[in-house]
Amino acid sequence: MYRRPKFLEILLEVREQMSRDADFDVDLFAELVRSGKITEGHDPHELNPDGSASPNGKVVEKRRNGGG
Repeated sequence: MYRRPKFLEILLEVREQMSRDADFDVDLFAELVRSGKITEGHDPHELNPDGSASPNGKVVEKRRNGGG
């Protein structure tokens, strides 16, 4: 059997840590929901509130009427 490259070992360690962090975040969110600590009153997040960006994230200049 061959030895794993160092890059692959580090990559696997990073993936394991990210997985643990994600599990912790999900557990924390579930606990907040169960305990009722999430409050109402926050405005919803809008991705395109003023039309200044297209759905793909690129900034689109607003065109003035009468111009081509």
